[in-house]
Amino acid sequence: MSLKQLFFFIIIVVFSTIPSFSQTKFIEQKAGHIIYMSLPEYMVKTTDLNDVASMQYMNKAKEAYVVVIEDAKEDLEADGTKYDNLKEFHDSVIESLISEDPKAKESKPTEFQQNGNKFYQTDLNATLQTEDGKEIKVTYLITYVESKTHYYQVLCWTLANNYKDLISDFKKIASTIRD
Repeated sequence: MSLKQLFFFIIIVVFSTIPSFSQTKFIEQKAGHIIYMSLPEYMVKTTDLNDVASMQYMNKAKEAYVVVIEDAKEDLEADGTKYDNLKEFHDSVIESLISEDPKAKESKPTEFQQNGNKFYQTDLNATLQTEDGKEIKVTYLITYVESKTHYYQVLCWTLANNYKDLISDFKKIASTIRD
């Protein structure tokens, strides 16, 4: 090896090691969140039901609607909010639904566990105003779910007179959510 080649070799080695000393260490972060939920074949995906929903499905002919709203525990805690149980989460959320209809009636909740998640489920009978001023009676099956990292609100609803026909599907939908 000539002196010139040796000189270039030393310069290449020196300059190739300098960036490794000055680089900042990077840590991989996870963005986004994946939710799984089983839905009946008759429901189709939509985006028109709720601006903050992660999932939205409907069937206009059956007047059946489902939305899922998620809240990351980490984000809630960063905002200074921490829930000790699902009832506390329910209590903080239900007020907004009831504020739309002060006469709304909520059933006694049931609590259960499935797929490693905790569930808090209740029915809500409410009267909503349509854009043309008519009143319609609706019934919601509202399920609050706590996973290791998230809280979910699964809202299934239909016209009050259709609820008995759809309740078993709504309960099955809500109980299948997992992340």
